[in-house]
Amino acid sequence: MIKMPGQSFSGPLLPLTAEEMEVRTRLERHVQILAGEIKERNLWQAHALEAAAGYIERTLRELGFAVATQEFQVQGRIAENLEVALRGASLPEEIVLVGGHYDSVYGSPGANDNATGTAAVLEVARLLKERTLPRTVRAVAFVNEEPPFFQTKDMGSRLYA
Repeated sequence: MIKMPGQSFSGPLLPLTAEEMEVRTRLERHVQILAGEIKERNLWQAHALEAAAGYIERTLRELGFAVATQEFQVQGRIAENLEVALRGASLPEEIVLVGGHYDSVYGSPGANDNATGTAAVLEVARLLKERTLPRTVRAVAFVNEEPPFFQTKDMGSRLYA
């Protein structure tokens, strides 16, 4: 049995601040677009996978980021990881990686796995954009994290690493 440090929270939750309500709304919107509008996103639904990548890239560019793509071929198709970097001020060589994957398992719109992770990556990038950070933060949306690519040479995060 693993013991968690500290104590679990109990009691009523405080109301969300205006900023927290904005973040909640933005997170919900990202998940709705990825899982509700685009739906299943993988190499077998290539148009949807491309639509998801396009949405992520547009969102990051609208925030003022230069988006780097890491393209690679999988089963005769192009797949891509998408990355933005916020350079650290005092420790730029130390890197904090924030990542999520935007593909979904075959037959699923992937709301929880992993539109939520991708939404979090987009919001973390937005929230950190105007801050001065000691370390470099890289926000990355990975592709091909679901089977049959999970734990293979074609898994996006493995290729990124």
